[in-house]
Amino acid sequence: MDAVDDLGDAIDATRNFLTPVRAGLWLRLALVALFVGGFGTGFPSAPAGDVGPTTEQAPGPGLGDVPQEALVAAAIAGGVLLVVWLGYALVAAVMEFVFIESLRSEEVHVRRYANANVGRGIRLFGFRLALIAVAGVVGVGPVTLSILGAGGLEGNLGAVGLAVLFAAAIYLVYAVVNRFTSEFVAPVMLLEDRGVLSAWRRFWGTVRANWIEYVVYLVLVWIIRAAVGIAVGILMLIAGIVVAIPFAVIGVVLFALGDVGAVLAAVAFLGAALAFVLAALLIQVPVVSYFKYYALLVLGDTNVDFDLIPDRRAAIRSGGVAPDRRDPDRRAESREDDDWSSDYGWIDEGGDEGDDTDREDDDRDRGW
Repeated sequence: MDAVDDLGDAIDATRNFLTPVRAGLWLRLALVALFVGGFGTGFPSAPAGDVGPTTEQAPGPGLGDVPQEALVAAAIAGGVLLVVWLGYALVAAVMEFVFIESLRSEEVHVRRYANANVGRGIRLFGFRLALIAVAGVVGVGPVTLSILGAGGLEGNLGAVGLAVLFAAAIYLVYAVVNRFTSEFVAPVMLLEDRGVLSAWRRFWGTVRANWIEYVVYLVLVWIIRAAVGIAVGILMLIAGIVVAIPFAVIGVVLFALGDVGAVLAAVAFLGAALAFVLAALLIQVPVVSYFKYYALLVLGDTNVDFDLIPDRRAAIRSGGVAPDRRDPDRRAESREDDDWSSDYGWIDEGGDEGDDTDREDDDRDRGW
């Protein structure tokens, strides 16, 4: 079964892509992993709060008792957080294609791939928002109505329980659709230059013809993610301890120097936080790469027309090494000194393979 066999192939693909370790490549992938890890596409939690006083309870303070300034401040803070989250989610949608293109081309050019996929990212972002809105209304609506029904929460425990089970089922559907969109539909969008709905229609025939493969894929992914999550948590705990010890010592010493030392200690603690975030993202790089490769391998095995990594797939299964499609001169330079701040860096203005250039030009011609 392809969904099972591809588990091992994804390990080989990830190892070949990330080794030998190149600082520039890992740092750029860490930046992408900050957005592709899923934080920008999560399902919003249902708002919680009192459903109202019972006849035996004295009414608590209402909105009228809250100072108007506090309400305005809360509204402004909520609006700012919403804007920040929307901006993050938009960038996360674009980074989905940056990551897929990086695995496909075996190079990481954040600016180039992002510019070429702004239109696709906006369409994916809009689809994700619509999916969240629909799932929220369909899932949370019955729960809210059952709680607000006659008798309140205590008089409707059975109805509320059924509504919660229904909401859980809706969330499960949401999770499957969201994962399939990110892992399978987005590659089809990139490969065939389609919108989200068009790519879903194109992909749906493959799902129907290979539904057992995709069910097994879902089960394996959720099991492996649970296991990997524990391992990643342990590694992050170790990284936090390793980072915290030297910075804590430095911070205590600086704090003892007086006011100037206190400011320097604050800077040291900020540096420790940033170092921990960087360490956490670097830990995520092979994890995110593995699951993306696994999805691409399953997609290509179930439909050869959707194979974005044929060379790497063939090399893994033949026991060889996938051909390195990078420019020989730049490949040699990167192995010698990994000058990721220039030719092989965050901002890449140089040309690459003809296919990438043509694809970027086509995107400019078509616009969004």
